[in-house]
Amino acid sequence: MKKTSAREKLLDITFDEVYIHGYAATSVDAILKKAGVPKGSLYHHFGSKKALVLAMIKERLFVKIDQFFIFEKKEEECVMHRIRSTYAAMAKNQPLITYGCPLYRLMVELSPVDREFDALLLEKYEEQHRKLALLLGQGIEEGEFSTALQPEAFARYLLSATWGILSLSPTLSSPVSFLEQSSFLLKQLASYKI
Repeated sequence: MKKTSAREKLLDITFDEVYIHGYAATSVDAILKKAGVPKGSLYHHFGSKKALVLAMIKERLFVKIDQFFIFEKKEEECVMHRIRSTYAAMAKNQPLITYGCPLYRLMVELSPVDREFDALLLEKYEEQHRKLALLLGQGIEEGEFSTALQPEAFARYLLSATWGILSLSPTLSSPVSFLEQSSFLLKQLASYKI
């Protein structure tokens, strides 16, 4: 059995803590206690809370975002099926339904106050937007959608609306609620089908 390194523990715990509580409400002491590592390990590997969170964003959060939002289709798969499958998978992800999109949460909290966080988080948002716009564009090229569909604009709309649905309080969020609300987005997309 492979032992998890102090660095990996710190990244894993930081993801959980920042995702649930936010950057400002997450203390270094809470991270260290849950990780079971001495304070020196944090400063040896990262140097500061900010450096730790920046590393966590790159090494944990971005990986999770790519798992949540799958915007590449298999060769024989239609675009609508890929998007429906992505939404169905999101509905089964309880932390995503309960706490919302971690990228969105950090953008709301940190982008207005820190340029380094803003640039890093915006870069990932733009990557997700590009992937979704390309997928929608494929749907047009392959004759699945009408040319009236504007891939760039619809991709921004779909991401923003999805984040809105995921941003409801935990008492208003459930897999059923998510699927019901996102079905309206999918119906709107389906209205462009040929």
